[in-house]
Amino acid sequence: MKFKFIKKNINYGIVAAILLIVICFCTLFVRPVVGMADNGDFFRIISQSNIYYLQGKNAHSFVGYFDKDYGIYKYNNENPKMIVSTQPMIVKAAVLIDRIITRGYTFDIRFLAFLYILIYAFSFYLIVKVLTHDIKSDKLKLLFTVLFVFVFCDTGYIAYFNSFFGEAMNLTFFFLSIGILLYMCKFKEYSIFNLIMFFAASLIFVGSKQQLAPVGVLTAIVLFRLFMVNKKKIFRYMALTFIVIIVSSSLYFYKSISGDFDYINRYYAMNRGVLLYEWEPEGMLKQFNINPQYSMLEDTVGFNKIPVIDTNSDKLKTEFYSKYSIFSIIVFYLKNPRVLSKMINFGIMNGYSIRPRVLGNYEKKEGKAYGAQSHFFSLWSTIKEKYIPHNALLTLVIFGAYFYFAVKRYISARKKEDIDSQLFEETFLYVFLVGASQILICVTGAGDGDLAKHVFMFNVSFDLILLYSASLIIRNIYEKKHYVWGKEYKNED
Repeated sequence: MKFKFIKKNINYGIVAAILLIVICFCTLFVRPVVGMADNGDFFRIISQSNIYYLQGKNAHSFVGYFDKDYGIYKYNNENPKMIVSTQPMIVKAAVLIDRIITRGYTFDIRFLAFLYILIYAFSFYLIVKVLTHDIKSDKLKLLFTVLFVFVFCDTGYIAYFNSFFGEAMNLTFFFLSIGILLYMCKFKEYSIFNLIMFFAASLIFVGSKQQLAPVGVLTAIVLFRLFMVNKKKIFRYMALTFIVIIVSSSLYFYKSISGDFDYINRYYAMNRGVLLYEWEPEGMLKQFNINPQYSMLEDTVGFNKIPVIDTNSDKLKTEFYSKYSIFSIIVFYLKNPRVLSKMINFGIMNGYSIRPRVLGNYEKKEGKAYGAQSHFFSLWSTIKEKYIPHNALLTLVIFGAYFYFAVKRYISARKKEDIDSQLFEETFLYVFLVGASQILICVTGAGDGDLAKHVFMFNVSFDLILLYSASLIIRNIYEKKHYVWGKEYKNED
């Protein structure tokens, strides 16, 4: 049977990008506008992006309601720089575009969403173009394109675009870097321009959130692999330069975690990590030479209206924080694998929740309940949240099956001396390591504090590998159907 409406030679990357733009427009720009409520993190970014909360309108709507309008400073912005991040770069660009178009001093966050959508759409184009390239059937290409859009246009992902959370930067620039890398491998386009684009996208991604700083080491390894592929001197010199820059930048981003931000992370790392749900927290504290009385802080949080203790108090700094570091916590976990496995399991359990459960998606004027979340185009995030078992065993089985076949493909590529195919498989190993590293980094660096958001990149990596596997399955189904005993049968598409 022939499907007349499916024409030959359609660029399915463009189809995916168009579908993305349509869905994002309906979700993020048309009332009721969907976005993400602030949990208190926004100020770190907006304070250094020349914008501020509008008093009386959105200053007191944290957590429950999303706000799309913010003020733009007319004169000097005297707010201190709270964190080091690449995110203000794109926020300032959105503010500039808003000022040019509207000439006003009210910032509509949808200008920021617009920039994210442009980057995301280009990434969609690259990744879908690459992953549909070896699928021979137009019907199956369309099927994969729809699957890709179904997963990565889920409101759980794109709602971040209407927010100042770093997850929007994580998603868009990670996708852009992976799209460029896959395009280079698939079409043998190891050009200087593509190298620069991959480096720039990766640097912005690594610098968008401080917990991603260690990922710079993984990116440096990918750059070294590209260095090995292209023999041109200028390409190699640039690759080596980029390796030095990204490793140095990663160290800088990591070292910049200090002050109140460092203290709250360490508070959670100990009290909602090492000590969490343990029978003898006093004994564990003794291993860090900390007064056992501080075991009373187990399972507490630092942002209660009436906190158990001021997380920035001098007493805690002297008697608690000074006794341990992230490095000493890592050493503790290595010596106590049971406690480490407990925390990794918590991370994986939260790794199937794309959106935080407590943050609302609607503006207050829409009349929705406090903390109400949008269910428009959210079937995938609902399936992951409610119907996929959240446990480490299932995750290990899924990734184990994937890597079993990935290793077979990689060995076959090595035998054929197919460097491009080897790099292609290594790219998805990189995708996996980025996601897996975030679980380890988050549980050691901040315990289970806001894990659903902190392990966001695990969700992205899991879904991207799942869709790559789907593309391989679709391709193999077609080949088995149309090639029998070495004879090619007529394509009836």
